[in-house]
Amino acid sequence: MGNSEIISDKEVDELRKMVEDNGVQNLPNYISKKAKQWKEVEVHIAVLGETFVGKSTFINQLRGVNEWDKTFAPVGLGDTTLEPTAYENPYNKNMIFWDLPGVGTFLKTKSNDESYFRTINIERYEIFIIMSDLCFSENDAWLAREIRKRGKLFFFVRSKLDEDLKSAEHDGLCIDETKSRIYKNCADNLRKANFREPSIFIISNFNHEIGQFDDLMIAIFHSLPDLKKQAVILSIGPLTHNIIREKKEILYSRVFKIAVISAGVSVIPLPGLDVFVDHSIIAHEINFYMSEFGLDEESLRHICKKTKTKYDQITESLKHSTSLFTEKNTIRTLFMKFVKSQAAEQAVGRFAKYIPVIGSIFSCSVAYAACVQFLRREIDLLEEDAHTLIDVVIEKSKKL
Repeated sequence: MGNSEIISDKEVDELRKMVEDNGVQNLPNYISKKAKQWKEVEVHIAVLGETFVGKSTFINQLRGVNEWDKTFAPVGLGDTTLEPTAYENPYNKNMIFWDLPGVGTFLKTKSNDESYFRTINIERYEIFIIMSDLCFSENDAWLAREIRKRGKLFFFVRSKLDEDLKSAEHDGLCIDETKSRIYKNCADNLRKANFREPSIFIISNFNHEIGQFDDLMIAIFHSLPDLKKQAVILSIGPLTHNIIREKKEILYSRVFKIAVISAGVSVIPLPGLDVFVDHSIIAHEINFYMSEFGLDEESLRHICKKTKTKYDQITESLKHSTSLFTEKNTIRTLFMKFVKSQAAEQAVGRFAKYIPVIGSIFSCSVAYAACVQFLRREIDLLEEDAHTLIDVVIEKSKKL
């Protein structure tokens, strides 16, 4: 859907269906439950490989935790247990990463291969990340074959690209040739193990820009059913530009439903305006956007600590988000100005063909149109700040 559209035909059809199934009176409560549904679905992602390949670091990155956090997964200790270890996402307890014991480590003490799969409870996981910091081993290939036999999805992830490139630079080798050589060596090893077109992603856990971290994340997102896809995208942090774009797409898809709640449940007009909305719902949703884009105060202070940077130095480049939590009434004020503006009138004009449908839900279709357009504009502005923030963090990290 283009930015010029208030609501798509598909969204109108979905609204009409929800009204038919639930009735107008029950619609806000129904939509409110649907908007939270992604947090109720469980997603289990397994990360496995031999000792010291970077599993814990990878898990910590996706969970958005650092060494000073209580839930930080210990790194550099090797496989100290033969049991799966669960690490919940701190912002969504149903999004769980599992650090599984390496096959080689396990089989040193167990003679039965099947006991490995019983121990890890292989049916539990949606996706398997098979990680190596060199070429993939016979154990890795065997494990992938067994996972495939059980109809499960897996990705090969070659870690520690940053270390390889640093060594290549020290030796005067070409960076691009080094990347190609690493990929070829991994692919050749897996082809020998009868994987004709293996899905290999070469990444750095610390510098997401230099490898295929982005590609790996997109592959994971789009391999999942819709609700679990939403859960993963909304649970992990805005680590890369493409993840931010994926978040924006999901946030956009929420807007026409959230506007139903705001414009459909309120009986109190905004002061000086003949528009009935619940501005607290709008404010709550925008705070959710800020958290998703890593622009809330807690996330920003976390970045300051990680990059050893003063708070003002991080926020000075952000155009929109910082004002939203420095002034308590900003969101309410912004919405009132928007409704009064010509932009709101134009929004309603573009919305006119849908009024017969929406009018059956709200007494004030203008309020609904204004809510939709306002929330999507806020997403656009916050997305811009999120991209800026990533670039700032990259530059600050280079100086550490």
